[in-house]
Amino acid sequence: MASMLAAVALAGLAGCDGDKGKAQVTVDAGALDAGPGLPVVGGKLGAALAEAAAPGGPEKRPPPGSAADGPPENGVFSPQAAVAALPKDVPYKLEVIDDGSEPRARLAPKIDPKSEQKLTITLGLRMGGPQGMPNLDFGVSLKAEKPADPPKDGAAAPAAPTKVTAKVTSATLASMSVGGPPRELADALAKLKGSSLRYDLSPANVASNYRPELAKDADPGLQPVLAALGEAIALLTPPLPDKPVGAGAYWMVTDRVVVSGAQLPVLRYRVFKIEKVEGDLVSFSVDTRQYAEGADLKLPGPNGDVTLTIDRVDSSGKGTFTWSPSSYAPGTADASQRLQALLVPPGASAQQAAQRSVAQVELTAKFAAPAAQ
Repeated sequence: MASMLAAVALAGLAGCDGDKGKAQVTVDAGALDAGPGLPVVGGKLGAALAEAAAPGGPEKRPPPGSAADGPPENGVFSPQAAVAALPKDVPYKLEVIDDGSEPRARLAPKIDPKSEQKLTITLGLRMGGPQGMPNLDFGVSLKAEKPADPPKDGAAAPAAPTKVTAKVTSATLASMSVGGPPRELADALAKLKGSSLRYDLSPANVASNYRPELAKDADPGLQPVLAALGEAIALLTPPLPDKPVGAGAYWMVTDRVVVSGAQLPVLRYRVFKIEKVEGDLVSFSVDTRQYAEGADLKLPGPNGDVTLTIDRVDSSGKGTFTWSPSSYAPGTADASQRLQALLVPPGASAQQAAQRSVAQVELTAKFAAPAAQ
């Protein structure tokens, strides 16, 4: 059973050769070209970022490492360039490109530690091509852990992150799934109940230190699914500026993540834009691009780790979601994220390098309140 689930959840490299493989990976290359040196963002946001980077605009220029020394055309940083774009000891970088219109206000989480947020999250995970698990519906309950006691000497303690636990209350096949997998899979999904994701939520709404924990009886082959659930929550949790912003404001966040399934370390650029503000409910859009941190990718093999060379990476995503200061996670959301990478086998000659493999991962997520389902 475990091997069957692992095969479904961890479908990996589909062989392809030369030009055919390149065509598969670069199908959206035209849409991803937003100009030299910029995190590739399409449409109006891409144009605005390009304008901000132009000479004479020091107030709105992109951060160092994303302009003149920006992400390379093939989507693969050298290790040195990745460090220049975001030093290893810097968890993330945020730059406001536009403050938006009046009225403006500081956005910050105001979570009641005793509160609970319930969500239904529909998750899709595809690896290696169109095959993969059918869409899954998760019931999720988010709560804060008890905060630490203040110092006994009365000294003011620095603002500490909120410890959040997202517990899986149910896991079933989504109604939108076509056909149906083996009965064993449905039974295995039910055993995900009780699994959890623990993470930290900073005063600036930065989510970090995700720690997935499978329920005792859950099949280990479903670990990537739980990790993908955490990736979806993290993708749609917006780090917030330390200044007032209004409708139309947008900012860029640079950080490091590991792509679920591919185990590929990337530099991630997210551009968050406030579409509208209604009371304390903020509607966002987000554009995402990801770039490999280096050309080496280590993957587990039957005789130990195997190191492949990353020849090219294309990774992009889009989403919309609503956020409230009193919530741990978005209340509603609809997002997708894809990654395609061309890989060269270890020790390949110049001729053999043409026989590349393509790794593909696609993640989709929809958030809603349980009553809306």
